[in-house]
Amino acid sequence: MNTFYFLINNLDKEHKQKLIWFLNNKGKKIEGWLPTINGQNLASKAKGIYKPKDNQYALSVRSSLSSHYEDKLTRNDNGKFLFHYFQENLNPKERDLEYTNVAMKECIKDNIPIGVFVQIKAKPNPIYEIIGAGIVKSWDQGFFTIKGFDKNGEI
Repeated sequence: MNTFYFLINNLDKEHKQKLIWFLNNKGKKIEGWLPTINGQNLASKAKGIYKPKDNQYALSVRSSLSSHYEDKLTRNDNGKFLFHYFQENLNPKERDLEYTNVAMKECIKDNIPIGVFVQIKAKPNPIYEIIGAGIVKSWDQGFFTIKGFDKNGEI
């Protein structure tokens, strides 16, 4: 069973709350910088992959318009999506030198969902769209493949 709620069942309360936020806010647009929950970040300004300091898993990925990575988002009519997100570090052979990529591999290994943001308007007044929650299915030649849940949490 790969429903969103089944996959997050054994996570701590705080991690669950953050992932549920991504599912519940799917499709919304945020002006300015990305939001927080109870003062805790949902993404990083410095890196595209956000891994909270006290967690082994990545929490979210953020794609920027100014990025030199070639991320590719495909949306389905049912609200599901497929996102090919390039790792941090342009050299695929150096994937494991970045702690954020290692955290994404942990998500693959343990079937832990992540949140997805995409920038749709550049600075100085950026706008981000919350694509939703997804599961990191694989890594190949530098790209993590993320399958997105629909609004009901079905993959």
